Amino acid sequence: MAVFGYRVTDREGRVTEGVVEAPGEMSARDRLREMGYLPIRVWPASAPPGKIAGPAEKGRSARGARRDLLPFLQGLTTLLRAGIPLDRSLEMLGDLFRAQAMGNVANSLLRNVRAGQSLADAMRKAPGSPFSRFTVQMVSAGQATGRLEDALEQAYQFLERSRDFRSTLLGSLLYPAILLVASILSIVLLVVFVVPRFAVVFSSSGVLLPLPTRVLLAVSAFFREYGLVFLIVFVLAYLFFSAALRRPEARRAWDRAKLGWPLVGSVLTAIETSRVMRSLSSLLSGGVPILPAFVIAREVSGNLAIRDGMEAARSRVQSGAKVARALAETTPFPEMALQMIAVGEETGRLEAMLESVADTYEGTARRRLRNFLTVLEPAVILGMGLLVGFIVFAMFLAIFRMNEVPF
Repeated sequence: MAVFGYRVTDREGRVTEGVVEAPGEMSARDRLREMGYLPIRVWPASAPPGKIAGPAEKGRSARGARRDLLPFLQGLTTLLRAGIPLDRSLEMLGDLFRAQAMGNVANSLLRNVRAGQSLADAMRKAPGSPFSRFTVQMVSAGQATGRLEDALEQAYQFLERSRDFRSTLLGSLLYPAILLVASILSIVLLVVFVVPRFAVVFSSSGVLLPLPTRVLLAVSAFFREYGLVFLIVFVLAYLFFSAALRRPEARRAWDRAKLGWPLVGSVLTAIETSRVMRSLSSLLSGGVPILPAFVIAREVSGNLAIRDGMEAARSRVQSGAKVARALAETTPFPEMALQMIAVGEETGRLEAMLESVADTYEGTARRRLRNFLTVLEPAVILGMGLLVGFIVFAMFLAIFRMNEVPF
């Protein structure tokens, strides 16, 4: 029997060290698992545990690390479910991602874990901060409950679904945005560069031009003379508005007003409801207590009014209020969502009902966005057609008037 030193973590996340007798290293790891520990590192007692220096992969951006976050979490979950120890899993991932930013992150995690830190603490200190507070709390809860693999899986599924939903939204808005920009540029080019060429011909003819043509020429002259001033004023107004939104009071009022906009408001409300409820469901299912879960879930929302409402709801829940009632008193979430949450509380299935609410309003957001785009795209095309038609109509009216003049 050989003697092996070990560094392990228990179900509460405490790290301890000691020695154990076993025929081999794998047998030592198996014995430690039978004792209820999660092996971090096992080494022959005659040799001290080595340190992983790891290459210094400078220049890797935090953006690149976040881009590879989902494959990293998926790989870590798969390796742990296969029974591979945490340190060996991180070592394998460091080798797998060595040419990418997450390779440096994996090596950092490995160094800190082998130094005795928990995986959650190591994630907090990871270079580039690729792990959100949501992910760190999920991992921390998973280690505390002995369900690290399940916690990583839930974090991965949440992040993947959030990414897919965000990609769907951006993809849906891309075509209307391109169409709107192209329409505006086309109108500006016609008014600023094409119409003035006809204006020279019209002015030399001495003919009284029709009213639509005079209006068009006046607009063209205005943009030619004051277009740069108009652009500067627009940029300054945008900068002033952006600076004003940095004030919490102004941002809170703006975010609250957005939720009441026609067409757009209902889409934003559904998106925020789905995002917060899915985060809250994942946290509670992962073993995070209700009050910390509220603190983390509020950070998922990009709407300051909802974030403040979630904080106020947390205070009410801490005082003993029901979750549904607290949310109803402080947040702008839809009535149906609050009723579903109340049912979940009464039946003891709050996590499942929160997930159902998230699914419901994700589908609602997709449907309302599709309906909004169904109206927006024809509106943009029609608006562009009317403007171009007016320009052409005004030009032809002037040409016809000139042809009526006897020479």
